[in-house]
Amino acid sequence: MPKVVDHEGRRAELALALWRVALRDGFDAVSVRSVAEESAWSAGALRHYFPDKTEMVLFAIDFVVESVRQRIGQANAAAGALSPQLVQAHLEQLLPLDDERRLESEAWFALVTLAHRDAAAAQRRAEVDDLIRGAVESAIAALEELGTLGPGRTRTSEAARLHALLDGMVVQLLARPPRLSPQQARDILVRHLAEICV
Repeated sequence: MPKVVDHEGRRAELALALWRVALRDGFDAVSVRSVAEESAWSAGALRHYFPDKTEMVLFAIDFVVESVRQRIGQANAAAGALSPQLVQAHLEQLLPLDDERRLESEAWFALVTLAHRDAAAAQRRAEVDDLIRGAVESAIAALEELGTLGPGRTRTSEAARLHALLDGMVVQLLARPPRLSPQQARDILVRHLAEICV
């Protein structure tokens, strides 16, 4: 009788190896070779699941998206009623304020780089960028629902400004050495939200 192979289990095992490499050495160190060494698999066996680095980055991005969704869901469950503090907490999930989110942002930048030369990566980048924009628009919509969005401010223009601010803070938080500390980034976000609210 042929052996039944648990492909999802193997893929999950390789995903953990991929993240161990990234946590230890940075996302730039992720490659078929480094993940094969970390997982004690042959490069040939690993290529069955991830033929190249592009596939690894796409997989990592899917993992990131799911992680962010879970964290936001947990924040919703813990926070209860809609409030400006909840909006702040949601937006902070998009910033590299700890090791886990820093690694997620590095995966995002790897995708941005790959998107310049790979059609699948470009499509995924557009999809993830739309998800980020959607999260930002939801935050502005929540402030509007709370009645705190300032007069004359539109959801579209404020979402565009906030998205640009978050993107800029991600770059400064990831710089080596960082140009912003996590607390400085939180403070900037608090001030920005206060400025656009009544």
